Amino acid sequence: MMKKLMVGCGVAALLAGCAFNPESMPVGQKDSMVYVDAGAPEQLTTEESKAKVAVMTSVGDYKEYSAMAESLDSFLCSKLSGFSFFEVVDRKSQSALIRDAVASGADAEDIELGGVEADFLVVARIASLTVSPVGTSYNFDVVFDFKWISKATQRVIMTESLKPPTRSASSQADLSAALNRAAEVAARDFCAKIAVKYAPPARVLQTRGNGAAARISIGKNYGVGEGTKVCFYEIIDNSDIGGEARDMNDIATGEVKRVEDKIAWVAVDNPEETNVRKGVYVRVLEQTRGMGASFLESTGLGERFGL
Repeated sequence: MMKKLMVGCGVAALLAGCAFNPESMPVGQKDSMVYVDAGAPEQLTTEESKAKVAVMTSVGDYKEYSAMAESLDSFLCSKLSGFSFFEVVDRKSQSALIRDAVASGADAEDIELGGVEADFLVVARIASLTVSPVGTSYNFDVVFDFKWISKATQRVIMTESLKPPTRSASSQADLSAALNRAAEVAARDFCAKIAVKYAPPARVLQTRGNGAAARISIGKNYGVGEGTKVCFYEIIDNSDIGGEARDMNDIATGEVKRVEDKIAWVAVDNPEETNVRKGVYVRVLEQTRGMGASFLESTGLGERFGL
C-alpha cells in the first residue's frame, strides 16, 4: 500500500511539472507588448552591485559541538557567496576583530565594525541543543540564532531563530552528519530570507500564453527555487499629483515553476486579468520549500539524494 502511495505521489508530481510548459504556449497579443521605464537602464537584464558581507559564527554554550558551528559558518559563506548581489569578505582580515567581541558575549549592536571591510555582518550561533540517547540511537533538537547587522547604522536590522527539521541518528557518526545537515538547512533558510529582503529588482524578459508565463532575469543566483512567490510591478510617476516621483504599482503575482542559474519561468496568477509583459519589474515575495522538503529533511532522504 505504501509503495503504491509513493508511486502515485511521484506520478502526480511528474504530471504537475509537465502541466507547465511555456515553450508550448502560443505567443499572443499581450506577449508582444513591452513596458518601458524612462528612468531605468535600457537593458532588461538585472545588473547587480555586490554588497560585502562578513560572517561570524559562535558555538555559544556548546563548545563540544564546535564542528557544527564550523559547518554553519562554511554553509553561510557558501550560500551568501552564491548570490550575485553579495560578496563574503576575506575571513583573515576581519575574523579576529569580531571573534573577541562575540566570545565576550557582547550584543550585536555593540560590535565595533569600523575595521571590517564589509557593508553587513552576519552573527550566527547555536542557541540551544539537546541530544537524547535512545537505545543505540540519538534524538536531537537544535535551534540557531542569526543576526543581520548594518555597518552603516551599527544596528541589528534582522533577527531570526530557526529550528530545522531533525531525524533520529543511528550512531555517533550519523549524529554528526545529521547535525551538519541541520546547520546547512538553517543557513539555507536564513539566506533565503536575506535574499527576499535585500535582492535588487529583476525584470521580465519574455512572456508566453498572453502573459500566463513569464521568463524573469533571476534564478538560482538569487536563491530562487521552484515554489518561490514573486510580485510583478511597474514604476509610476506621481509627481503631477503631489506624490512620490517614482512609486511601485503592483500588477500581478506568480509562482516560480522552473529555475536555472540566472533565469526562471513563472506561472502568472490570473493572467487574463493582469498585464504582465516584457520589461516590468519583479521582486521576490517569499521563498517556499514546502512540505516535501521538510519531509525529506526529517526522514534523512534529502541527505541521501543530495537535496
